[in-house]
Amino acid sequence: MQPTEHRSAVGQLADDLRWLEDHCRRQPELAAHAGTLRLASALTRNVIGPFLEGQPTRPLHVAVVGGAGAGKSTVVNFLAGDKVAEANPQAGFTRHPTAFLPPGPAFQWPSYIGFMGQMHRLTQDKPASADEDVYQVKRIAPPPAAGGKDGYTHPLGEFVIWDCPDMTTWASEGYVARLMEVAALADVIVYVASDERYNDAVPTEFLHLLVKAGKAVVVALTKMRAQDADAFIEHFRQEILGRLPKLPNGELPAVPVVAIPHMSMAERTDPAGAGARYRVQLLNQILVQCESDDATRARTVTNAAKYLSTAGDGLLDVARRDFTELESWKATVGAGKTAFEERYRREYLSGEQFRRFDRFRERLTDLLELPSGGRVIGGIFWALRTPYRWTRDYIFGLLARPDVLNLSEQTVLTGALTGWLDMLQAESLRKSGSHTLWKQIAVRFDSELGPQARDRFATDFRAFELKESEDLEETGKALVDGLEKNPALLYTLRGGKLALDLTIIGSVVYFTWPPGWLLLLIPFGVSASHQFAELATRAVAEGARHRVRSHREQLVTTSLSSPLAAWLAEWPTTGGTSFEKLQQVLRRVPESIRQMEDRVSAKVAALTASKPAPPPVPNSDNPGNTSPNRQPTEPPTA
Repeated sequence: MQPTEHRSAVGQLADDLRWLEDHCRRQPELAAHAGTLRLASALTRNVIGPFLEGQPTRPLHVAVVGGAGAGKSTVVNFLAGDKVAEANPQAGFTRHPTAFLPPGPAFQWPSYIGFMGQMHRLTQDKPASADEDVYQVKRIAPPPAAGGKDGYTHPLGEFVIWDCPDMTTWASEGYVARLMEVAALADVIVYVASDERYNDAVPTEFLHLLVKAGKAVVVALTKMRAQDADAFIEHFRQEILGRLPKLPNGELPAVPVVAIPHMSMAERTDPAGAGARYRVQLLNQILVQCESDDATRARTVTNAAKYLSTAGDGLLDVARRDFTELESWKATVGAGKTAFEERYRREYLSGEQFRRFDRFRERLTDLLELPSGGRVIGGIFWALRTPYRWTRDYIFGLLARPDVLNLSEQTVLTGALTGWLDMLQAESLRKSGSHTLWKQIAVRFDSELGPQARDRFATDFRAFELKESEDLEETGKALVDGLEKNPALLYTLRGGKLALDLTIIGSVVYFTWPPGWLLLLIPFGVSASHQFAELATRAVAEGARHRVRSHREQLVTTSLSSPLAAWLAEWPTTGGTSFEKLQQVLRRVPESIRQMEDRVSAKVAALTASKPAPPPVPNSDNPGNTSPNRQPTEPPTA
């Protein structure tokens, strides 16, 4: 894969992780995740990116970190072998990182795009208290007794020594973020804890985070009395190191501990001379963590990729509250949809008679009459049914209730929509103080959500009107066409009705002969047969009317309420909102992390195959570590 492809993938992943970090900082209950995400982003930019692009392994980086007043500057001076860091009793004095380059052969300073994030390198010397997103690089001068720069070899000549800001709080977006950049970059971390404050919560959490990230850690305990050093180390191992996150095999990570007790002024100001006995043991533990440049960097990158995978598994926790509130919004939209449909059913469908079906019912009744020449017979029957027809219409007129004016369908639907939107706005205003989602909806309701919802409804309603008109016409025509296009059934019904009428007439004449007033039963009989036919056609028309009513209800759901509800439910995650970005990032980050881990594994395997590792040389002081290329430094003899 080309370096530009690696660079693009690394940049996208780092940006996504940084966006998630900012998202957490905007919500106080998620602030604890901000440190984890900042470290993951910094590991991506400062470690994985340069490695995949083929940046030089050298220099390695050792970062000195710790809480306020722990003695970090003193430890930096001991690593450098000279008084280079600004020591100050004021807590939080160091506000930006400073890199110290030991004397020796020059090496290429990292030049990867995105290196150190938003921080830029200073070109002029500034005090460590300058609170800016910067870092500075200083060269350590060789001691005068070394006989010149070329004749002196620094024990950490392959390392950059970083003096970092204090650890304060995870929620800080200032200099603690700068500390994260250097901690991610480091191949070895020197964690400094003092006798007074070695159990502070934030530094201890930071130590846990560094161990989870797979960093090689050396602990330097400071400011105790020399005679209390062993007891102090043992207590620190039990209380702090004993609670570190365990390795996959269930064991605690091996973290060496070095004691730097109270020293005389001569020892503090002359680390390479009077203070050498403390300096050497610290240097030994650092060097024993680093087998070689390539092996150390491969370990740093591999552990960084594993940490990204672990961080990716916890991304859902970052968004769980957001998704919960989003589901609550969707439930509110669903409740509004139900109320919308219920109001339409109650205020319109329950009273709508679909009068257009009366015309189709009358056509069905006419189809049962005799055609063509049979119209004369039909006219006779019609005349015979006249008294009945007049009586029926009069009685129905007395019993029937007057038609109630039903609201138009558009009026009902528009009112239901207004009620739906009013409910959503009221709910968003009520919950606007509980989460940013509701606040975002409340702020943008009148200007965006409400007008857009009404515009969508108006568009959907026009399409709905066309569908319902077509549906009503097609259902009515189907009633008539179904009979007209079935001649056998049509002529059977006509013949049956005619036969029934003739049978009634014949029976009345036969049983009442000679003719008398009982012949009046003939109009009554043919009227009864016609009423039966009308009831049959009415039943068929009412069945069709009921189907149309049910279908109209379904049509409102499928054409109006469901599309609008789906659009409302997804509105907070569209239109460039933070929730849209959140969903995009959560879909993209896990896959990006998996690809990054695969690329790192492939490149580490390729480098391992091309450069066989030399046989390790055991170190008696720390059997768990080997150092084939670097031997521990011995303290100078008196």
